[in-house]
Amino acid sequence: MAGPLALAACSGADAGRPRPTATVTVAPKAVSLTVGFYGTQDEIAAYRQAVDNYDAANQTVTLKLVTWPSAAAMMDDLAAGKPAPDVFLADRGDLGVLQEGKLIQPVDDLLAARNVDLGDAYSREALEAFSADRHLTCMPYASTPQVLYYNSDLVDFPAMQAAGEQVPGNPDTGKWSLSLFSAAATWAVRPAAGVRAFALPNSVEGLAPYLYSGGGKVVDDESMPTTLAFSDPANQGIWDRLLPVFGAPGYALTPQQLRQRTPLQWFERGKLAMLVGDRSLVPQLREQPGLHWDVMALPSVSGSTTIGDYTGLCLSAGTKETQASADLLAYLVSRPAVALVAQAGYIVPASTEVAMSDDFLQSTQRPAHATVFVSAARSMRVLPLPTTTLAALDNRAGGLFADLFRPGADVPTLTAQIDSVSQPVLAALNAELHPSPTASPTAN
Repeated sequence: MAGPLALAACSGADAGRPRPTATVTVAPKAVSLTVGFYGTQDEIAAYRQAVDNYDAANQTVTLKLVTWPSAAAMMDDLAAGKPAPDVFLADRGDLGVLQEGKLIQPVDDLLAARNVDLGDAYSREALEAFSADRHLTCMPYASTPQVLYYNSDLVDFPAMQAAGEQVPGNPDTGKWSLSLFSAAATWAVRPAAGVRAFALPNSVEGLAPYLYSGGGKVVDDESMPTTLAFSDPANQGIWDRLLPVFGAPGYALTPQQLRQRTPLQWFERGKLAMLVGDRSLVPQLREQPGLHWDVMALPSVSGSTTIGDYTGLCLSAGTKETQASADLLAYLVSRPAVALVAQAGYIVPASTEVAMSDDFLQSTQRPAHATVFVSAARSMRVLPLPTTTLAALDNRAGGLFADLFRPGADVPTLTAQIDSVSQPVLAALNAELHPSPTASPTAN
């Protein structure tokens, strides 16, 4: 009987129709990720906007924002054994430490699989800054070239030109020489009114741009520095040109003034004509009523060079969610996300597309010549030293830096002392980055 019944079923009205099958729906896996940024509270707020947008648009992803006040604070935590966030911001200067500690993984293949443009949208310098062993170790995010902020009421270039003084040429590049800088300082300084021209560049980062622009050296070996090279013969002519300009009596903020306020505070009060800083100062200066200011490149000894760092977004080697983390990274470096952060005014985007858009240039706001930041980024040198090492060098040699600018300073002796005190600091860095292989039992 089973045979006829089966045939009857096949010969009925439903013959030839597919039988209904049960549909099984697999819910997307819920993922929790951490993302790390550092900076001031206002800078963090700008990053948070991009993070919140991604969090809201992805119902299966929960993001936790981890923050630090500075790159150095973040690196201290990582050195102490705290886990790196799944995706996190890092300074290019700290890349060696991150690689040696095996804290990050390459991102190029993961981003290529997500159609992230690694070509024309980024400068060659930015991509090379994060390249190692033919891989992109982190994705370039922003740059921090040092530029010169100037009070345009005190350093009044049109008035100087009308009085027959030489002034810089193209304001969009902002290039100028030490002699033009000296003329601007002479014009601006007003001792009777308590106005000073500048703050002394008495740190490694403060002095490095001038050594580089004069064709000199900051360290003995850029790939593995063992000492500062301030006493190197290549620098002697640079010191001869640099120190008389910055050491001119009455032009620099005094130690007493610096105990009272920071250079930034003096600038905000209209009592300092020129101030070295990066893009992160812009939002704060915009809030100062009655302060008229713009930006220029740093004065050069001979060639146009500044220093700064790149920041990149890195992918933790310890993440348990590599694919989801790579999705988040691809979003954070997308044009909409970078433009959103750039609008807050703190960063110079590594994305050339965003950097040349009004999201960054913000033509209706100060500074009038924001393209100076973009030009400066193209000539930027990255010091081959982590942030923590720079802080340690300044702590050891800070007094010696200041002594260089004193009248009658013995420059050869002082620079030799600076180099000498730097060597234990750099020896400790090299021991961390390039540890000696452990001897074998046979050798022992």
